Amino acid sequence: MRFSAPLTPAQAELLGEDVGVIVALAAQVINHTHGVDAEYLVTVFTDSNAVDVTAIRYLRHLEDGLTPGEAAARTATALVYDWAEAAREAPDAQPDA
Repeated sequence: MRFSAPLTPAQAELLGEDVGVIVALAAQVINHTHGVDAEYLVTVFTDSNAVDVTAIRYLRHLEDGLTPGEAAARTATALVYDWAEAAREAPDAQPDA
């Protein structure tokens, strides 16, 4: 098993790396498709609450039996949808591209 509760220090480091890749992928997609500054997105996506949500989603997908790649893809997709919904609800809050 990739992760177990409670996480060992090595597992916590691996989870952090996985979440970092997920955040980077989501930021790249939004940057590429909408022109939003990638550094801004990484800052938003690495807020402690956002990291917690991303990690929990990723771990749940792994618990559901998805491979790490599949779990990362679904988690990144959810992050993109979360951003799109927030941007739609508060368009004036988004920085200029």
